[in-house]
Amino acid sequence: MRRIAAELAHAVRDPRLRWIGGVLVLLLVVAGLGTWRETARYAAEVEQISHAERERWLGQDAKNPHSADHFGLWVFRPSAPLAVLDPGAEPYTGRMVRVEAHLFNDAVYRAVQDAGPLARAGLASPADIVQLVVPLAAILLGFSAFAADRERGTLRLALGNGAAPGALFAGRFAALLAATILVVGLPLLALGSLAAFRLGAPGWQAWPRLLAWVAVQLGYATVFLLLAMLASLVARTARGALAASLAAWVVLCIAAPRLAALGVEAVIPSPSYGEARARIEDGLRVRRTAEASDARAREVLARYGAAEPDALPVDLRGLMMIENEQHAFALYDRELGGFFAAIARHERAYGWAGLVSPRIAVQAASQSLAGTDFAQHAHFVWEAEAYRRSISERMNAEIRDRPQRGGQALVAGPELWREIPRFSYAPLPLARSAREAAAPMLVLALWLVVLTGVAVPTIRRLKP
Repeated sequence: MRRIAAELAHAVRDPRLRWIGGVLVLLLVVAGLGTWRETARYAAEVEQISHAERERWLGQDAKNPHSADHFGLWVFRPSAPLAVLDPGAEPYTGRMVRVEAHLFNDAVYRAVQDAGPLARAGLASPADIVQLVVPLAAILLGFSAFAADRERGTLRLALGNGAAPGALFAGRFAALLAATILVVGLPLLALGSLAAFRLGAPGWQAWPRLLAWVAVQLGYATVFLLLAMLASLVARTARGALAASLAAWVVLCIAAPRLAALGVEAVIPSPSYGEARARIEDGLRVRRTAEASDARAREVLARYGAAEPDALPVDLRGLMMIENEQHAFALYDRELGGFFAAIARHERAYGWAGLVSPRIAVQAASQSLAGTDFAQHAHFVWEAEAYRRSISERMNAEIRDRPQRGGQALVAGPELWREIPRFSYAPLPLARSAREAAAPMLVLALWLVVLTGVAVPTIRRLKP
């Protein structure tokens, strides 16, 4: 412990730590304020517009229930509190869906359309800073741990005085890790705590998500700290250790993620959304013809043993709309369900690509733990679709169960509109997000284990 305390005191006196820490904190705060403003603004808009949409729905005129189904309304996905730290897929996926009869509409309003210069540079969030800049900071802290002492000759003195290489490495590593926690972990924890306190909502489990998220970011920083210290163990000069560490950063943080994305795409191509929509349109078209409608009407009359629609115990039009919707629901489930499942497989494969770059692993784990990954978006899309179906089923059931004789039209009013509850979105629980993040977190742990395994024999062979 005395050695660790001494090494930590030495690290604190090092002006590099003050400069690196100051720059990192500044970058994290600036990025955090930008994402905070966007997240808070969107949260206020969701509350305001959701209330207006509810009032618009309840205030519609008396009309046929099917017309009310076409009247429609907008539903919104609340932003995850930890989007302040890692917006993940949120800026690229739609945040609002119009629910109306017959249509499984796409989510719209992508925040990336309004992105500023910082976002376009890839440094828009604290997660971006952690993934790209923190490895550089870890390298600058660790590259001279042994190489500089070797150049000055002090490493020979330390080993000659009986210092054990393992204890020497452990002390310096512990000191630099503590410094990393100080300049990276604490600012992230402070930003995340503020977000959890001010923007947290029931269901998001913001506090346990935050602790897991910060732990993953520190594990990622530790990978590069170990890399830099390994380079320092074997390099003859500090300049050589720095050059090797920077080369590793370029490969692992810039080149490898791009190559891995190309490789995953080659092995598991992304599904075509346009093709899925085309198959849906083909499946719906066969039931839209007058001939198909007449055939279904005759089938319903035969089923009930009725000679004409007025002899049915239910409304023919309402019953046929229900059956048409059931056909459409099954079609949407098969085609869009298959599309989203294929995207999920692609995302999981990319998470395993973290084996070639820890940046890929931390990116996938970070989004899942923050609640801003594609799985969360897909969950919102299907929740909005379930809400749309509940409205359609209630409106069509009203028509079916209240047959109008003699060509009269059914008219409903506010009593029916009030039966439709507000849209309430329940996010995926942390347990599900943890399962989504399990593979990339395992890969990140594997990086730490492998680097530790390489470090042990290298430390034993340490020479001045």
